[in-house]
Amino acid sequence: MLNRLKIEKLFSLYDYDIDLTNADGSMVKFITAPNGYGKTTILDFIDGVMKQNFDKMFEIPFGKFMMFFKESDIDAEYQVTIQRSDDESDSSDSDVDAIVAIRLTVSLSKNIGSEASLVESFMVSRYTDGRDETVGDTSNLDMFFESRTCHYITDTRLLKRKTDADGKVEAMETISMGQYAADMQRILQSPVLTKEYAFRIDVFKRIIDRCEFANKRLDINEKFGIRFVAHDELETKLSLDQLSSGERHIIIQVYELLFKAQDGTLVMIDEPELSLHMMWQMNYLKNLEEIINLRGFQCIVATHSPQIFNSLWSKTVDLFTLSKGE
Repeated sequence: MLNRLKIEKLFSLYDYDIDLTNADGSMVKFITAPNGYGKTTILDFIDGVMKQNFDKMFEIPFGKFMMFFKESDIDAEYQVTIQRSDDESDSSDSDVDAIVAIRLTVSLSKNIGSEASLVESFMVSRYTDGRDETVGDTSNLDMFFESRTCHYITDTRLLKRKTDADGKVEAMETISMGQYAADMQRILQSPVLTKEYAFRIDVFKRIIDRCEFANKRLDINEKFGIRFVAHDELETKLSLDQLSSGERHIIIQVYELLFKAQDGTLVMIDEPELSLHMMWQMNYLKNLEEIINLRGFQCIVATHSPQIFNSLWSKTVDLFTLSKGE
Protein backbone atom coordinates (compact mmCIF):
# COMPACT_ATOMS: atom_id res chain seq x y z
CA MET A 1 0.00 0.00 0.00
CA LEU A 2 1.16 3.53 -0.80
CA ASN A 3 0.60 5.03 2.63
CA ARG A 4 2.39 8.38 2.38
CA LEU A 5 3.73 10.97 -0.05
CA LYS A 6 6.18 13.76 0.63
CA ILE A 7 6.89 16.50 -1.91
CA GLU A 8 9.35 19.35 -1.59
CA LYS A 9 9.18 22.56 -3.64
CA LEU A 10 6.47 21.53 -6.09
CA PHE A 11 6.32 24.32 -8.70
CA SER A 12 9.22 25.72 -6.61
CA LEU A 13 6.52 26.75 -4.08
CA TYR A 14 4.83 23.99 -2.12
CA ASP A 15 5.91 21.40 0.44
CA TYR A 16 3.44 18.61 1.19
CA ASP A 17 3.45 15.64 3.55
CA ILE A 18 0.37 13.59 2.58
CA ASP A 19 -1.04 10.77 4.70
CA LEU A 20 -2.97 8.41 2.40
CA THR A 21 -4.36 6.23 5.19
CA ASN A 22 -7.72 6.54 6.95
CA ALA A 23 -8.44 5.96 10.64
CA ASP A 24 -11.32 3.63 9.76
CA GLY A 25 -9.09 1.53 7.50
CA SER A 26 -11.00 2.39 4.32
CA MET A 27 -8.95 2.30 1.13
CA VAL A 28 -9.96 5.52 -0.61
CA LYS A 29 -8.39 8.94 -0.01
CA PHE A 30 -9.58 12.19 -1.57
CA ILE A 31 -7.17 15.03 -2.36
CA THR A 32 -8.76 18.48 -2.45
CA ALA A 33 -7.39 21.95 -3.17
CA PRO A 34 -8.07 25.10 -5.19
CA ASN A 35 -6.77 25.13 -8.75
CA GLY A 36 -3.01 25.48 -9.03
CA TYR A 37 -1.92 23.58 -5.92
CA GLY A 38 -0.91 20.41 -7.76
CA LYS A 39 -3.66 17.77 -7.34
CA THR A 40 -3.36 16.49 -10.89
CA THR A 41 0.42 16.86 -10.92
CA ILE A 42 0.72 14.62 -7.86
CA LEU A 43 -1.33 11.91 -9.59
CA ASP A 44 0.77 12.35 -12.74
CA PHE A 45 3.96 11.95 -10.70
CA ILE A 46 2.73 8.79 -8.96
CA ASP A 47 1.70 7.29 -12.29
CA GLY A 48 5.01 8.25 -13.90
CA VAL A 49 7.18 6.81 -11.13
CA MET A 50 5.27 3.54 -10.94
CA LYS A 51 5.48 3.12 -14.72
CA GLN A 52 8.99 4.60 -14.83
CA ASN A 53 8.00 7.28 -17.32
CA PHE A 54 9.54 10.48 -15.96
CA ASP A 55 8.29 12.93 -18.63
CA LYS A 56 6.14 14.96 -16.22
CA MET A 57 9.01 15.19 -13.74
CA PHE A 58 11.20 16.69 -16.42
CA GLU A 59 8.46 19.19 -17.37
CA ILE A 60 7.34 20.40 -13.92
CA PRO A 61 9.75 21.90 -11.37
CA PHE A 62 10.08 20.25 -7.96
CA GLY A 63 12.83 19.47 -5.49
CA LYS A 64 12.14 16.00 -4.13
CA PHE A 65 9.29 13.50 -4.47
CA MET A 66 9.06 10.61 -2.00
CA MET A 67 6.68 7.62 -1.96
CA PHE A 68 6.38 5.37 1.10
CA PHE A 69 5.01 1.84 0.75
CA LYS A 70 3.99 -0.23 3.77
CA GLU A 71 2.47 -3.70 3.70
CA SER A 72 0.38 -4.74 6.68
CA ASP A 73 2.08 -8.12 7.10
CA ILE A 74 5.70 -6.91 7.21
CA ASP A 75 7.63 -4.45 9.38
CA ALA A 76 9.65 -2.88 6.59
CA GLU A 77 8.69 0.31 4.79
CA TYR A 78 9.97 0.89 1.26
CA GLN A 79 10.79 4.39 0.11
CA VAL A 80 11.13 5.54 -3.49
CA THR A 81 12.78 8.97 -3.80
CA ILE A 82 13.22 11.13 -6.89
CA GLN A 83 15.39 14.20 -6.50
CA ARG A 84 15.55 16.72 -9.32
CA SER A 85 18.46 19.01 -10.13
CA ASP A 86 19.18 21.36 -13.02
CA ASP A 87 22.85 21.61 -13.85
CA GLU A 88 25.42 21.88 -16.63
CA SER A 89 27.14 18.85 -18.11
CA ASP A 90 29.98 18.62 -20.59
CA SER A 91 29.03 17.04 -23.91
CA SER A 92 31.60 15.90 -26.45
CA ASP A 93 28.79 15.48 -29.00
CA SER A 94 27.76 19.12 -28.87
CA ASP A 95 29.09 22.18 -30.69
CA VAL A 96 28.82 24.12 -27.43
CA ASP A 97 30.93 23.67 -24.31
CA ALA A 98 28.00 22.75 -22.05
CA ILE A 99 24.29 22.12 -22.31
CA VAL A 100 21.67 22.33 -19.57
CA ALA A 101 20.49 18.97 -18.29
CA ILE A 102 17.72 18.11 -15.87
CA ARG A 103 18.82 15.20 -13.73
CA LEU A 104 16.62 12.91 -11.69
CA THR A 105 18.30 10.79 -9.04
CA VAL A 106 16.04 7.81 -8.35
CA SER A 107 16.57 5.62 -5.30
CA LEU A 108 14.86 2.70 -3.60
CA SER A 109 15.50 2.13 0.09
CA LYS A 110 14.20 -0.21 2.78
CA ASN A 111 13.40 1.31 6.17
CA ILE A 112 13.01 -0.72 9.37
CA GLY A 113 12.36 1.55 12.31
CA SER A 114 15.00 4.28 12.24
CA GLU A 115 17.37 2.15 10.17
CA ALA A 116 17.45 2.78 6.40
CA SER A 117 19.33 0.74 3.84
CA LEU A 118 19.79 1.73 0.20
CA VAL A 119 18.64 -0.96 -2.22
CA GLU A 120 19.32 0.81 -5.51
CA SER A 121 20.11 4.20 -6.98
CA PHE A 122 20.37 5.38 -10.58
CA MET A 123 20.27 8.64 -12.52
CA VAL A 124 18.04 9.71 -15.41
CA SER A 125 19.04 12.82 -17.38
CA ARG A 126 17.29 14.79 -20.10
CA TYR A 127 19.27 17.17 -22.28
CA THR A 128 18.02 20.16 -24.23
CA ASP A 129 18.74 18.39 -27.52
CA GLY A 130 16.13 15.80 -26.58
CA ARG A 131 18.45 13.01 -25.47
CA ASP A 132 17.61 10.93 -22.42
CA GLU A 133 20.26 8.99 -20.56
CA THR A 134 19.97 6.47 -17.73
CA VAL A 135 23.06 5.64 -15.70
CA GLY A 136 22.94 2.81 -13.18
CA ASP A 137 21.07 -0.42 -12.55
CA THR A 138 17.24 -0.19 -12.54
CA SER A 139 16.47 -3.89 -12.06
CA ASN A 140 15.43 -3.69 -8.40
CA LEU A 141 12.98 -0.85 -9.03
CA ASP A 142 11.65 -2.71 -12.08
CA MET A 143 10.99 -5.74 -9.89
CA PHE A 144 9.51 -3.61 -7.09
CA PHE A 145 6.85 -2.11 -9.37
CA GLU A 146 6.04 -5.36 -11.15
CA SER A 147 4.00 -6.29 -8.08
CA ARG A 148 2.77 -2.75 -7.38
CA THR A 149 0.75 -1.62 -10.37
CA CYS A 150 -1.44 1.43 -10.89
CA HIS A 151 -4.39 2.36 -13.06
CA TYR A 152 -4.92 6.04 -13.82
CA ILE A 153 -8.24 7.49 -15.01
CA THR A 154 -7.36 11.03 -16.07
CA ASP A 155 -9.53 14.12 -16.38
CA THR A 156 -9.14 13.85 -20.19
CA ARG A 157 -10.79 10.41 -20.26
CA LEU A 158 -13.19 11.39 -23.07
CA LEU A 159 -10.29 12.44 -25.25
CA LYS A 160 -7.26 10.83 -26.87
CA ARG A 161 -4.08 12.30 -28.27
CA LYS A 162 -3.72 12.44 -32.04
CA THR A 163 -0.03 12.21 -32.97
CA ASP A 164 1.98 12.72 -36.14
CA ALA A 165 4.46 10.28 -37.68
CA ASP A 166 7.15 11.39 -35.22
CA GLY A 167 4.90 10.79 -32.22
CA LYS A 168 4.31 14.49 -31.53
CA VAL A 169 0.83 15.44 -30.30
CA GLU A 170 -1.10 17.31 -33.01
CA ALA A 171 -4.50 17.52 -31.35
CA MET A 172 -6.93 15.95 -28.91
CA GLU A 173 -9.93 14.12 -30.31
CA THR A 174 -12.97 12.44 -28.77
CA ILE A 175 -12.51 8.76 -28.03
CA SER A 176 -14.81 6.12 -29.47
CA MET A 177 -16.93 4.52 -26.76
CA GLY A 178 -17.34 1.53 -29.03
CA GLN A 179 -14.25 -0.02 -27.44
CA TYR A 180 -16.23 -0.69 -24.25
CA ALA A 181 -19.15 -2.22 -26.12
CA ALA A 182 -16.74 -4.42 -28.10
CA ASP A 183 -14.93 -5.52 -24.96
CA MET A 184 -18.19 -6.55 -23.26
CA GLN A 185 -19.18 -8.39 -26.44
CA ARG A 186 -15.87 -10.28 -26.33
CA ILE A 187 -16.53 -11.30 -22.72
CA LEU A 188 -20.11 -12.43 -23.35
CA GLN A 189 -19.20 -14.45 -26.43
CA SER A 190 -16.85 -16.59 -24.31
CA PRO A 191 -18.57 -18.96 -21.84
CA VAL A 192 -15.38 -19.04 -19.77
CA LEU A 193 -15.11 -15.26 -19.54
CA THR A 194 -18.85 -14.86 -18.98
CA LYS A 195 -18.60 -17.11 -15.92
CA GLU A 196 -15.42 -15.40 -14.70
CA TYR A 197 -16.88 -11.88 -14.99
CA ALA A 198 -20.50 -12.68 -14.04
CA PHE A 199 -20.43 -10.90 -10.69
CA ARG A 200 -18.65 -7.84 -12.11
CA ILE A 201 -21.27 -7.64 -14.88
CA ASP A 202 -24.01 -7.70 -12.23
CA VAL A 203 -22.27 -4.88 -10.32
CA PHE A 204 -21.90 -2.88 -13.55
CA LYS A 205 -25.63 -3.26 -14.26
CA ARG A 206 -26.55 -2.36 -10.68
CA ILE A 207 -24.45 0.82 -10.62
CA ILE A 208 -25.61 2.03 -14.05
CA ASP A 209 -29.26 1.29 -13.19
CA ARG A 210 -28.78 3.17 -9.91
CA CYS A 211 -27.63 6.23 -11.88
CA GLU A 212 -30.98 6.29 -13.78
CA PHE A 213 -29.80 7.65 -17.12
CA ALA A 214 -32.50 9.97 -18.49
CA ASN A 215 -35.25 8.22 -20.47
CA LYS A 216 -33.19 5.19 -21.41
CA ARG A 217 -32.29 1.77 -20.04
CA LEU A 218 -29.13 -0.32 -20.17
CA ASP A 219 -29.09 -3.29 -22.56
CA ILE A 220 -26.26 -5.85 -22.44
CA ASN A 221 -26.09 -8.73 -24.93
CA GLU A 222 -23.44 -10.89 -26.63
CA LYS A 223 -24.54 -9.57 -30.05
CA PHE A 224 -23.67 -5.93 -29.40
CA GLY A 225 -22.00 -5.75 -25.98
CA ILE A 226 -23.44 -2.64 -24.36
CA ARG A 227 -26.06 -0.23 -25.66
CA PHE A 228 -29.04 1.71 -24.37
CA VAL A 229 -32.69 1.66 -25.38
CA ALA A 230 -34.66 4.91 -25.37
CA HIS A 231 -38.04 5.12 -23.64
CA ASP A 232 -39.84 6.15 -26.83
CA GLU A 233 -42.46 4.44 -28.96
CA LEU A 234 -39.84 2.97 -31.30
CA GLU A 235 -37.50 1.92 -28.46
CA THR A 236 -34.66 3.60 -30.33
CA LYS A 237 -31.31 1.85 -29.88
CA LEU A 238 -28.49 4.15 -28.69
CA SER A 239 -24.79 3.42 -28.93
CA LEU A 240 -22.47 4.53 -26.13
CA ASP A 241 -21.20 7.34 -28.38
CA GLN A 242 -24.74 8.77 -28.42
CA LEU A 243 -24.84 9.24 -24.67
CA SER A 244 -24.38 12.60 -22.96
CA SER A 245 -20.97 13.70 -21.70
CA GLY A 246 -21.87 12.93 -18.09
CA GLU A 247 -23.26 9.50 -19.00
CA ARG A 248 -20.07 8.65 -20.88
CA HIS A 249 -17.96 9.76 -17.89
CA ILE A 250 -19.94 7.33 -15.70
CA ILE A 251 -19.61 4.44 -18.17
CA ILE A 252 -15.85 4.93 -18.56
CA GLN A 253 -15.11 5.12 -14.84
CA VAL A 254 -17.28 2.16 -13.84
CA TYR A 255 -16.12 -0.01 -16.74
CA GLU A 256 -12.44 0.79 -16.28
CA LEU A 257 -12.59 -0.04 -12.58
CA LEU A 258 -14.56 -3.26 -13.00
CA PHE A 259 -13.00 -4.73 -16.14
CA LYS A 260 -9.71 -2.99 -17.00
CA ALA A 261 -7.84 -2.39 -13.74
CA GLN A 262 -5.99 -5.29 -12.11
CA ASP A 263 -7.16 -6.74 -8.79
CA GLY A 264 -5.44 -5.04 -5.85
CA THR A 265 -3.94 -2.26 -7.94
CA LEU A 266 -3.54 1.40 -6.96
CA VAL A 267 -6.30 3.32 -8.74
CA MET A 268 -6.10 7.08 -9.30
CA ILE A 269 -9.04 9.14 -10.57
CA ASP A 270 -8.75 12.80 -11.50
CA GLU A 271 -11.84 15.01 -11.13
CA PRO A 272 -14.51 12.28 -11.31
CA GLU A 273 -17.20 14.95 -10.94
CA LEU A 274 -16.74 16.27 -14.50
CA SER A 275 -20.15 16.65 -16.19
CA LEU A 276 -21.95 14.82 -13.35
CA HIS A 277 -25.12 16.33 -11.89
CA MET A 278 -25.48 16.60 -8.14
CA MET A 279 -27.31 13.30 -7.50
CA TRP A 280 -24.64 11.31 -9.37
CA GLN A 281 -21.95 13.05 -7.34
CA MET A 282 -23.74 12.26 -4.09
CA ASN A 283 -23.93 8.55 -5.03
CA TYR A 284 -20.33 8.43 -6.23
CA LEU A 285 -18.69 7.26 -2.99
CA LYS A 286 -21.25 4.47 -2.51
CA ASN A 287 -20.59 3.19 -6.04
CA LEU A 288 -16.83 3.54 -5.70
CA GLU A 289 -16.64 1.71 -2.37
CA GLU A 290 -18.73 -1.15 -3.78
CA ILE A 291 -16.13 -1.59 -6.52
CA ILE A 292 -13.17 -1.17 -4.15
CA ASN A 293 -14.52 -3.89 -1.86
CA LEU A 294 -14.97 -6.22 -4.82
CA ARG A 295 -11.60 -5.60 -6.48
CA GLY A 296 -9.35 -4.92 -3.47
CA PHE A 297 -8.13 -1.54 -4.74
CA GLN A 298 -6.39 1.30 -3.00
CA CYS A 299 -7.84 4.47 -4.49
CA ILE A 300 -6.67 8.10 -4.61
CA VAL A 301 -9.14 10.64 -5.98
CA ALA A 302 -8.42 14.29 -6.79
CA THR A 303 -11.57 16.40 -6.66
CA HIS A 304 -13.06 19.87 -6.19
CA SER A 305 -16.45 18.54 -5.12
CA PRO A 306 -17.38 17.72 -1.49
CA GLN A 307 -20.39 15.83 -2.86
CA ILE A 308 -18.03 13.23 -4.37
CA PHE A 309 -17.01 12.12 -0.86
CA ASN A 310 -20.33 13.00 0.83
CA SER A 311 -18.55 15.72 2.83
CA LEU A 312 -16.72 13.02 4.82
CA TRP A 313 -13.71 15.27 5.41
CA SER A 314 -11.96 12.60 7.47
CA LYS A 315 -11.29 10.80 4.19
CA THR A 316 -9.63 13.86 2.64
CA VAL A 317 -6.37 15.75 2.64
CA ASP A 318 -6.38 19.38 1.53
CA LEU A 319 -3.31 20.77 -0.23
CA PHE A 320 -4.18 24.39 0.54
CA THR A 321 -4.23 23.57 4.25
CA LEU A 322 -0.95 21.65 4.02
CA SER A 323 0.68 24.51 2.12
CA LYS A 324 -0.07 26.79 5.08
CA GLY A 325 1.55 24.35 7.48
CA GLU A 326 -1.75 23.51 9.16
